[in-house]
Amino acid sequence: MSEAAAAHARAHEADNADDAIGSALPMLLLHARETVMQRFRPHLRRHAITEQQWRILRALAEHGEADMRDLAEHCRILPASLSRTVALLVRRALVARRHGDDDQRRVIVSLAGEGRALFAAMIGETSAIHRQLEAQIGAQRLADAHRVLRELIALGREAGRD
Repeated sequence: MSEAAAAHARAHEADNADDAIGSALPMLLLHARETVMQRFRPHLRRHAITEQQWRILRALAEHGEADMRDLAEHCRILPASLSRTVALLVRRALVARRHGDDDQRRVIVSLAGEGRALFAAMIGETSAIHRQLEAQIGAQRLADAHRVLRELIALGREAGRD
């Protein structure tokens, strides 16, 4: 039996479980997140980076620079936690902070040279872990999961609950 078929069979068995709480959508989403993150945590630990720190580095690598409000939104990190985490990343010389040109209260965060180097060192293995997951579940099924999750997120935004 292929890995994809085995994964499908396990998912089908889980769907038929009598555990009502475990089959609730929020619980399934949390369980799926935890399962996926288990694949990435050893990689993050080898680079002495937490999940939140990696989300910040990745968001800055993708978006260039961001103000703290936008960064919190991109990374799904509460502002108080983001402030502490960014301060730690500044101390580690991975990110830089500056005040906005138009508003001194606005704080802009960007990758520092060390942060760019760390991101470059990590992204290859991160991509390899993702490709391994894709090979196990199937490219189309993973793309479908991404699509459905984006649709759920869009519903939240439309409802004003994001």
